[in-house]
Amino acid sequence: MKKIQLCLCALLFLSGCQSQEEKPQKPKEEMVQCTFVGDLLYEQPYYDWIEDDSHDKGYYDLIKPYFQKDDLSIANLETPIGGKELKTSGVGYSFNASKEIGNQVASLDLEVVSTANNHANDCGNKGINNTLDFLKDKGIMAVGTYYNQKDRNQGKYKTINGIKFGFVAYTYATNQVVSLKSREKVGLFNDPNGRQFTKEYQQLLKKEISETRKNCDVLIAMMHWGTEFTYQLDAKQKKVSQFISDLGVDIIIGNHPHCSQTMEWINDNRTLCMYSLGNFVAADPIVDRTNQEFKNAYNVSMMVTLDIKKQEEKISIENIDYIPIINYYDQHLKNFKLVPFNQYTNELEKSHYHYQNGFTKEWIKKTYQKLIIHSLKNQQLPKTEIDS
Repeated sequence: MKKIQLCLCALLFLSGCQSQEEKPQKPKEEMVQCTFVGDLLYEQPYYDWIEDDSHDKGYYDLIKPYFQKDDLSIANLETPIGGKELKTSGVGYSFNASKEIGNQVASLDLEVVSTANNHANDCGNKGINNTLDFLKDKGIMAVGTYYNQKDRNQGKYKTINGIKFGFVAYTYATNQVVSLKSREKVGLFNDPNGRQFTKEYQQLLKKEISETRKNCDVLIAMMHWGTEFTYQLDAKQKKVSQFISDLGVDIIIGNHPHCSQTMEWINDNRTLCMYSLGNFVAADPIVDRTNQEFKNAYNVSMMVTLDIKKQEEKISIENIDYIPIINYYDQHLKNFKLVPFNQYTNELEKSHYHYQNGFTKEWIKKTYQKLIIHSLKNQQLPKTEIDS
């Protein structure tokens, strides 16, 4: 992380005119409060419940305050907002949301979303452009898909409270392979055919990340990677995280496995890496590709909060905390609601669709203690509700 420390004594000496009665001013501290969440994955059971998808029926009410009181909120937009003209879909591993669903996303007060994921190209170039148009209109920065090479070359930056952030986002692949002539439209870290982190793509990341690093105080990378339905990290996650950390990335926000994975400092505490935050929004009660452990894990995600401080041009990441967020729906696949762990009542617990399958508060507590509390060995986390 960039560390340029100003020497106050030297500045006073060089001025030569400061009176003995004047006391040096304490350097101004700038701070940005951040909230990071996982995948926004809109699936058919949610559409079926809201029927006309023009309003959310209170789905987000309990989590909106977190986004409204912070300075920077980031999520992974897993579903393109191509609009009804491209036919909405929440099934078949090919997704597209209406503008009405997009309005729900916009209501969350997010500042940045990653659009680089395996569903980015589900609706082709038109879907990418429609999504970018919609987000731009709502004042939300999209990172990871682009109109063209010129748009991509400009980089993605945002200055908040005197701290300049740079953002990059990449995915391991897209379900619908991006054509060679449109390769610039999606941030890929693998060759799209062999899905290997080739020298060509290593050089691409090196060029883009290094350029962004030069122009910001804090560099955040949003990575779509890993193996679905496992808490274990795969070799590609470890290789790519080390690679981009070496290039100067300060924070890595990962997604794709559909469950939370560990969060830790890597590369001698150079980079804070959240390998996967899990599904923030999702609505698949079956998940027939895995066992019950991960059917349960599919319905709880990790919200990470932290402060980024800048003082004397030195950046620090402090007050890291996390909150499990339960994706609640009842036994009739109705009454969807996102619920922070400390607001997850016994009534909600026992009426959840998966309660009879072991999806309990105790299961959530043990799972997240195992994943998180023992991972940040060099970071003192505040005591949270889940620890009690």
